[in-house]
Amino acid sequence: MYLYAFIFPVITIIAIIWFVARYMKGKNALGTVVLWSLFWIIVSLFAIFPDISIPFARIFGITRGLDFIIILVFVVLFYTILKLYFIVDRMQNDLNTLVKEIALRNELSFDDEEE
Repeated sequence: MYLYAFIFPVITIIAIIWFVARYMKGKNALGTVVLWSLFWIIVSLFAIFPDISIPFARIFGITRGLDFIIILVFVVLFYTILKLYFIVDRMQNDLNTLVKEIALRNELSFDDEEE
């Protein structure tokens, strides 16, 4: 058995414990914990039993299981980057709105002081 077949289950256990601890502190939603736990469990299963990726690969028309795993990782990374982009974009819009409101309030208060 390969070394990664031992390493990935350990990483999975640590990651799941970390997500559950963040959920208990109110920093993560339950859906986030479930999705990331499923992701890490699937990664561990593919590491321990690499041959189980072959049927999944054939469902999607991919010939090798390793190619399927690599494509799956790219899809997860792309989704994560896209989600982070939308969060940053929303925060930037909120910040612009907040700065405009503060600027307008300060402008009004300076005019009131001069009178």
